[in-house]
Amino acid sequence: TDPATRSSIAQTARLSEQTVTSYAQQLQAVQASPDTSWLYNFGKLPLLVQQDLSSPWMAHCPSRLGMPLLKHGIPDLVDYPVECPEKDLRRREWKLYRPQLNVGPLENWHFDFYFDLRPYTRLESRQSIFSTLFVLFALGMAACFFSNDAKELALKPVENMIATVDKFRKDPLQARRLADKKLRTEIIKQVSITSRRGKNWCSSMWQAIKCCRSWKDNDIMESVILEKTIVKLGTLLALGYGEAGQRIIAHNMRGLNSVLVDVMIPGIRLNCVMGITRIRDFKIVTEILQAEVMAFVNQIAEIVHAVVDEFSGAANKQSGDEFLLVWRIPPGEDDKTSRFADMSIVAFAKMLACVHRSPVLAAYRSHPGLQQRLLARCRVHLTSGIHFGWVIEGPVGSEYKVDATYVSSNISVVENIETATLIYGVSILVTEPLIKACSPEMGLKCRLIDRISVTGSLRSLQLYTLDLDYTSLDVDKQFMLHNYMTSRQAYRVRQFMLHEKNRMWHEQVVMVNLFDTNPDIVAMRANFTLDFLHLFNMGYQNYSQGEWEVAHKFLSNGQLLDDGPSRALLCFMAETTAVPNRFKAPKDWDGVRNLGSSWTACFGRPHD
Repeated sequence: TDPATRSSIAQTARLSEQTVTSYAQQLQAVQASPDTSWLYNFGKLPLLVQQDLSSPWMAHCPSRLGMPLLKHGIPDLVDYPVECPEKDLRRREWKLYRPQLNVGPLENWHFDFYFDLRPYTRLESRQSIFSTLFVLFALGMAACFFSNDAKELALKPVENMIATVDKFRKDPLQARRLADKKLRTEIIKQVSITSRRGKNWCSSMWQAIKCCRSWKDNDIMESVILEKTIVKLGTLLALGYGEAGQRIIAHNMRGLNSVLVDVMIPGIRLNCVMGITRIRDFKIVTEILQAEVMAFVNQIAEIVHAVVDEFSGAANKQSGDEFLLVWRIPPGEDDKTSRFADMSIVAFAKMLACVHRSPVLAAYRSHPGLQQRLLARCRVHLTSGIHFGWVIEGPVGSEYKVDATYVSSNISVVENIETATLIYGVSILVTEPLIKACSPEMGLKCRLIDRISVTGSLRSLQLYTLDLDYTSLDVDKQFMLHNYMTSRQAYRVRQFMLHEKNRMWHEQVVMVNLFDTNPDIVAMRANFTLDFLHLFNMGYQNYSQGEWEVAHKFLSNGQLLDDGPSRALLCFMAETTAVPNRFKAPKDWDGVRNLGSSWTACFGRPHD
């Protein structure tokens, strides 16, 4: 099209200033009137726009001649002036409108109207950004929820199981502590559920709406069952093998290349305090109680094991009426020998007190069958022998059955020492090696009563007793009798015992001081006065040096009439005297008594 013709036609299409002004006035009148302002949505018509409407059409846009209304910046309306939309704006920021039907002189000509879409484009862009962000947020949250579910339901249980097995591998005896941690979690969970039930209906409704809690509280995942099973198996292994079997468990847990179980591992030599505790009159009790004897033994075992564990010992083997108790000295920790030795002596004293004060065991004193057979000695009683020496710790058995235990000639020594409690009429006997291993203050609490030759020992041993009169104790009336304990109560008891066990290792706790602070031990030792001990010591020294006539005078003193060791020495001297009816030591007397000799008439046969 000829540019001159196009300019001429554009001049004809130009609006006059009066027309624009008249339109602006009409627009204001329509917007000002309440009757007409709601009919149409009219925009603003700024003064600069009015001037541009009446200006000549001089702006050139490709193949078009026109009049731009946005060539000037207008506050709050136009911040980016535009001369030609096709050049200055993006394609989506403008839209072209044109008449579809032209008649008359304009049949070959038409108007093109460019509308600025930037406000709508900005709004659409914001909405697109927000939509994108929302989708990203939704996907991120979904990924987090999925990842959390995968972690909680699959990865975390597997990791917990691996960590549990790794702990068992390092220390098999941790199984019980891990079980207590799991039990604590279950108790807290049960308490929280119970507390929610007691709240008002609004709280209950809110808890019901939180659906994420429902499956956690009610459903038990297979992975959780498997994890609890691993903890139970570890606990059973720790209880079954005990402290002596931790090497067996650790050895097989480390062997991950094969499923082969190798329990027959080499033993190791170590030093330990070993003790034998025996239930007296057990054969008679078994005949009378029959099937109830299992409950009887377990009631005693509960006390024995608890006291031994409190003082860092371990129950190794139980054979009917006999308990083998061990305080093992870990390799490389010989500096703790004195502490372990002191703990063992206190443990046996406290064990004796607990048995005689227990109202559960005191109930057997009134059992008609036991009263008929045992007469005056109808009470639950323990005798113990304690020794210190080397042992071999390891498995004993075969691939069909194996026990983790201790093998040594010292085990025979301690068994014979425990049997000798019947000869000397005491509850606890202690050997010379243990007295040397413990602290000097603790050694002074034990009384030297004889020097013996015993099977299992290559040399003679001095024999000591821990003076305790259990008849001075009263039954604990404050102790409440319960047929059973809830899991929560059992957990609290174990935590208390663990706290007491750890407290025993504090530097402020001196074992020998318990002989002056523990009321039960103080009561049992009250009858053994300083005069009593001096009198016996003078009699024993004369007995040891072969002055049996002088020893007889001291040991026959009225203060020693009820003393078991004094009567045992008098009976021995009466049986082995070189001159009948006179107390004279044999010519070959070296101060050592052979413990393998026959039972003395003073005590008769042992009560099994």
